[in-house]
Amino acid sequence: MASKKKPLWLEFTCEAPNGTQLQPVGIIFKHGDDLRQDMLIIQTLVIMDSIWQENSLDLNLIPYGCIATGYNIGMIEVVRDATTIATVQRSKGGNTGAFKNDALCDWLKSKMQVEEL
Repeated sequence: MASKKKPLWLEFTCEAPNGTQLQPVGIIFKHGDDLRQDMLIIQTLVIMDSIWQENSLDLNLIPYGCIATGYNIGMIEVVRDATTIATVQRSKGGNTGAFKNDALCDWLKSKMQVEEL
């Protein structure tokens, strides 16, 4: 993993009661990052998603797990097959894509299906 903090990537294999292998569970163990902010945002998104769902608005949110286990230490669930913001920015302008204000917005628009009323 490319990171100055050198996080530890852990993989756990799981087996169902009937003996079939399930997809491995990935966890990133981080030291040196304050994950409390991440936890707060994810918890807020979970609450907002439940409110939206109650009002028949499904945004297909799948919040990942995140837990701060101490000061500047914690674990984050690995999201498989996810596209990072850095990848989106590079696809919309190479190395200068990070400085384009509309790169992420344009990418999101290209991925969504809009229903006309």
